[in-house]
Amino acid sequence: MLDEAVRTGIIRFEIVSTPGVDLDLSMRLKQRFGLEHAVAVELPVDTDAEAQSTLGTVAAGLLDELVGPEDILGLTSGRTLNVMAHALTGLPCRAVVQLAGVAGPIQESGLEVIRRLASFPGVQPWPIYSSLVMSDAQTAQGIMRQPGIRAAVEMFDEVTVALCAIGSWSPPNSLMMMNPAFSDEDRAALLERGAVAEIASTLVTDSGDVIHDLDDRCIAVTETQLRAIRSRVAVAGGPAKTRAIRAVLTSGLLTGLVTDVFSAGRLLAT
Repeated sequence: MLDEAVRTGIIRFEIVSTPGVDLDLSMRLKQRFGLEHAVAVELPVDTDAEAQSTLGTVAAGLLDELVGPEDILGLTSGRTLNVMAHALTGLPCRAVVQLAGVAGPIQESGLEVIRRLASFPGVQPWPIYSSLVMSDAQTAQGIMRQPGIRAAVEMFDEVTVALCAIGSWSPPNSLMMMNPAFSDEDRAALLERGAVAEIASTLVTDSGDVIHDLDDRCIAVTETQLRAIRSRVAVAGGPAKTRAIRAVLTSGLLTGLVTDVFSAGRLLAT
């Protein structure tokens, strides 16, 4: 009966896009970069500030689709994720883990995101009360031995869904670059090595190669641990972030991306 109704036109099927989302661009992003999830959000203007505000709000609305009651959610720092955290009215999972130490101003840090999400009933937080980058490897090792931080770090392997910001090194738009533990020599050396983006503390070049120079100085999920997480979704957009997003996509570190239509167009044009 259903087949006959479809054949005669009584019943028809129509795919309807979520309001404010360009379905065609989203599907093209998904196919081009081999992603499980891709969302291209419509913006009125192509600016970094508009992208941060709108993408954070949209990501909050999509969280129910990405995270279930049994999932453990991991989060990095970032202005966009802070917008997301403040737009949420609840959290559909039982625990949140901070995936990287404090990179920039406290109000824009992963610690602030965790604090907000921990206010929801039944959510167990695993914060990291530490800077993202230490001055040397010995200091980082000492920090990692602290009970609270060690407990959060041990949860990295339990995370099933990661929501991450992406920092740009060229042009500079990164909380990690602002870290006081970085000297001018550190920044210059990493830029010379080809660093154009970071996700958590993993530095990536245009070709998608990972730079491991800072691994022993960072309090964050490692590249190996990040790749082991089942679902790894970045929320990032804006003109200053396009090159960085492309680099991280090329690295294969992501299974999903929430970005804006302007950035999606630039990513698909290359």
